[in-house]
Amino acid sequence: MVQLEVLGVSMDGHHQPVVLLRHDDRVLPIVVGLAEAEAIHAALIKRDLGRPMTHDLICNILAGLHGELQSVTIYKLENETFYAHLNIEQKSSTGQIEQLIRVDSRPSDGIAIACRTNSPIYASQTVMDMASQDMSFLGTGDEEPEETDDTDADPDADTDFDT
Repeated sequence: MVQLEVLGVSMDGHHQPVVLLRHDDRVLPIVVGLAEAEAIHAALIKRDLGRPMTHDLICNILAGLHGELQSVTIYKLENETFYAHLNIEQKSSTGQIEQLIRVDSRPSDGIAIACRTNSPIYASQTVMDMASQDMSFLGTGDEEPEETDDTDADPDADTDFDT
């Protein structure tokens, strides 16, 4: 297993949100849904949304049940779908560890929760070998932006992940 750092959320060449996870000089890009991308981005920039969103609710439930997210593990890539586990430690009211719980999760949800709890994110070496790319694929920022046809874009969509 290798520990990953969340670099951020971006849009890929097909205008799909992608979360970028880094280990050393490798980046693991994972296509996610728009809602999950926004949830991850909000957690990364510590945006207060006023009311708890779904991932905040999960964190609140964990805390109420004396659970703590120990880590998220992205353990498999099959048919272009990533698989992850939430690794949760549940403690008694005295603080003693009662049980370790592994919960199936979409990586995007796990990442959104991990960003809120400052929990580590790991990927198996097999996943990294299959799907990670050299950091150079991100470019230097000096490239000309790709021309796009935004006639179908939703003008009200909040997809500015760079703020």
